[in-house]
Amino acid sequence: MIDDIRVGALTAFASIRRGNKKTLLFIVFVLSLIFMNLVFLPSMMGGMTGMFIGFMQYPYGDIVVEPSGDNTYINNADNVLQKVRAVPEVSAATKRADVGASIQYKHKTVGSSIIGVLPIEEYDISRYPYIIKEGEFLGDLSRDEIIIGAMLVEGYFGSEIYDNLGGVRVGSLVDVTYSNGVSRTYKVKGIMEGTFELVDLNAMVHYKEIEDVMGLDESKATSVVIRVKNTDDSARVKEKIIAAGVKEPVFTSNDKADAILRQATESIGAIDVISRFVSLIVGAALILIIIYINVLNRRKEIGILKAVGVTPRSIVLSYAFLSMFYVSLGILAGLVLFFVLIWYFQTYPFTMYESIQIIPKVDYLFLVQNIFTMLTMSVIAGVLPAWRVSKESILNAIWGR
Repeated sequence: MIDDIRVGALTAFASIRRGNKKTLLFIVFVLSLIFMNLVFLPSMMGGMTGMFIGFMQYPYGDIVVEPSGDNTYINNADNVLQKVRAVPEVSAATKRADVGASIQYKHKTVGSSIIGVLPIEEYDISRYPYIIKEGEFLGDLSRDEIIIGAMLVEGYFGSEIYDNLGGVRVGSLVDVTYSNGVSRTYKVKGIMEGTFELVDLNAMVHYKEIEDVMGLDESKATSVVIRVKNTDDSARVKEKIIAAGVKEPVFTSNDKADAILRQATESIGAIDVISRFVSLIVGAALILIIIYINVLNRRKEIGILKAVGVTPRSIVLSYAFLSMFYVSLGILAGLVLFFVLIWYFQTYPFTMYESIQIIPKVDYLFLVQNIFTMLTMSVIAGVLPAWRVSKESILNAIWGR
């Protein structure tokens, strides 16, 4: 077996040295494009999925506690906060109260969800204070002020799709009628834009406003939102929060993204699978054609090699080494192209609608898996025609019959 490997390697080396260098460069170039397509598109899709999960952190933070069963509120929210804040991996936590309402500005009215927040605590929890495009975020004394989502304001991204309040701006007065019929007038303190419906179709007031309007006591909330020290540990911290005695349902932002965006992520995953399958088939077909043509042109040589005692196994191994050489160079060139594109799109992210940026995500385990897969499939495709010719009789191979 060792002799067969040596003879096969020597034969492959001789074939490469005698081969046309321009043809070799073309083969490597095409294989590099195939490999890059195999790994780059999934990286962009991974970045898109990460972007969606990032959007989910606006309403849900890293982890969120919600009411159990059919309950509208968490009845012991302060007790939940106390337990959550005792978990060492938790960096901050706050409570919120969401209610339905209609907002009126002049002759225009839209339905919206009003989020009651504790403004000072939000700076450590969410991105809300940092996405104010006009005006300022709420303060502790902002009892008669409101933050309006950008999609409810004419001229902002998405406002042409949904009903909006027209030309409402910072300083405008709006009338809010809550789901229990209570009406309040607020001055617009800021306009927030997160380029995501779960953010930009909502409005925000001080938590105390929701308490007064809905007649809630201080221990009630519709959610407890949590920020953890290391986002990658969210799933483990979730289990610790449950173990700390929190009885209400606990979800990570990934859980929420999966539930809300499952159809979108499944569609993205299907496109990813199809793209990878096509790339692998094209790569294997290319190697099969290259080796098949090579074998046809060298049938006489293969017959002579068999006549002088070279075993069929050595001949097949030589083409296996030849395939591995082509594919390895293609993978190396593809990796260079891949990381150049990754660097470019991380420096200059792909931008949609002026503000939504998609940054590719590199999964090194995924890279290794695809390198191994492409090598395996391409070597198999390269060996098949050599194995077929190696089984022919010496005379048929020499005479080309």
